[in-house]
Amino acid sequence: MLTDVQLRSASHSDLQQIVALLERCRLPAADVVQIIENFHIALCDGRIVGCAATEHHGTSILIRSVAVEPAYRERGIASRLVEALLMRARGTEVRDAYLLSTVAPAYFARWGFSVIPAEEAPPEVTASSAFQRATQTSARCMRCELR
Repeated sequence: MLTDVQLRSASHSDLQQIVALLERCRLPAADVVQIIENFHIALCDGRIVGCAATEHHGTSILIRSVAVEPAYRERGIASRLVEALLMRARGTEVRDAYLLSTVAPAYFARWGFSVIPAEEAPPEVTASSAFQRATQTSARCMRCELR
């Protein structure tokens, strides 16, 4: 795990770097500007090397846009970002976290996420554009109870 990586909430000045990172990681970036305040970023030597975001939907969140620069993977950055998002959500009225993953269901299981049928997610979550995009792929829907 890297110790010289700092995490912080994203700001509008981080937008271009976040979009570029998501595009390099082949993740959607078109709507990032609308939720920029829900992003956490990981910085190494002043450069964004990772990001993750949440979308709030009623008493649920949708974790999305978890990305780490390829050269910085396998160093615990994504874990720290997801942990920060979950900790932030636990301090609010949020009861459940959802995500869609095509390649990492076992990775997210460490936080208590389990695979569920997508139709079991609440309507306000399934109506989000991020959820709709992901379900058009082979992504698996996962849920974690936060309370």
